Amino acid sequence: MLDIVKHVLLVFSVVFPITCIAQEKLSFEDCLELAFQNNLEIKDAEYSEKIAAISHQSKKVALLPTINGNLGNNFSYGRGIDPYTNSFIDTKFKSYSGNIKSSVILFDGFANINSIKLAKHELDINKSTIHKIKNDITIDLASIYVTIIYLHEVIKANQQQIETSGKLLEMLSLKFNHGYIPESEVFKMRSQISNEELTLIENQNLLSVKYLELKQLLNLPIEDEIKIASIELLDLEINTGENHTEIINRSISISPLFEIAKLREEQYKTELSISRASLWPKLEMGMYFGSAYSNSNVFYDFNQQIGNNKNYGINFSLSFPLFNGLETRYKIKESKLAYEQSLIKTEIEKNNLSKIVQQAINDANTSLLKLRSAEKAYEYAFKSFEADNLKFELGKININEFSITKNNYINAQAELIKAKHEHFYNAKLIDFYMNNSFSIK
Repeated sequence: MLDIVKHVLLVFSVVFPITCIAQEKLSFEDCLELAFQNNLEIKDAEYSEKIAAISHQSKKVALLPTINGNLGNNFSYGRGIDPYTNSFIDTKFKSYSGNIKSSVILFDGFANINSIKLAKHELDINKSTIHKIKNDITIDLASIYVTIIYLHEVIKANQQQIETSGKLLEMLSLKFNHGYIPESEVFKMRSQISNEELTLIENQNLLSVKYLELKQLLNLPIEDEIKIASIELLDLEINTGENHTEIINRSISISPLFEIAKLREEQYKTELSISRASLWPKLEMGMYFGSAYSNSNVFYDFNQQIGNNKNYGINFSLSFPLFNGLETRYKIKESKLAYEQSLIKTEIEKNNLSKIVQQAINDANTSLLKLRSAEKAYEYAFKSFEADNLKFELGKININEFSITKNNYINAQAELIKAKHEHFYNAKLIDFYMNNSFSIK
């Protein structure tokens, strides 16, 4: 039995109803996929990403020239100006005109270029935000998932304890009936069984709560049935390495939170460049083509007038920012301070992530030590329980002495189960921080 406890094996599977007849088992990865598909925060963030992508594309096409067309007509019934001769006439006439104009910005202090960069930063931030939400969901799901597996094993141990206590109660009742022991020892065993049953009920209730949390995380209906088969857990070794700095730096480098902070830096830096662009002159080129027709000219038909009246050209305009109430200067100062503040926020985020990863490393190493200690404590408690159990059956010790040994064994067993699952979770958490992947197999 001790060898079985020391070499415990864990395989995760989840059961939930797909139809009224059949059920499909879900692994941790299946649950994770369901959570990603159903999570409303992810869906909201994905819409934000699509909007940012459209905004980025619109900034790109803003570099293209603008082309506008214009058509006009005029009905004159009194004294007016003949559009063909530009002289006053009192004749009733109609005239038509049209033109096409195009303009393109040749230089604006790179404001448009930087606007494209700014939109690209916003798009990347939205992508990293989705990544961050998925990471949060992964950690939450792993915590609930491992806890459910832990509770299944604890409940199984509770049931075995009650079964063992029941057999002892039968033996004590038999001894009492033959007058070998007082009835008080029977009552003490009944009391112990009641306490063990209470512990079982509490753990079963906690398991129901965790299943409810799992359904909520997967965004599944409450009435759906989800079950995770609890099998034995292998003893895992944690290799956090001797160089904690290397682990921390790698974890930070792939963290979406740190990535968002760095993108915010670039975003504020680009905004500073856009603010400075207002100090530069703006060069714009325009082109136009137009013509006109009037029925007051009886000597030329429509095609001839269009050909004779066509006008076209190209123009350049250069505007200089001279004074705008120092608004541009203050905007530059504001953008510069925002950029410098973003550098500080990045360092704060880096420090926070360092603390989180370092704490995870400490927890992982501590959980390994606790597991080794729990294994030894269980081994000795189990041997003591077997020895005292034999003494109790032979009547060499009373129920009080045996109860102390049995309780020590129960506590040691509970601590071992807890230490195994804490160790497993902490080991996987380190892998997650280093690889952005949480695999439970």
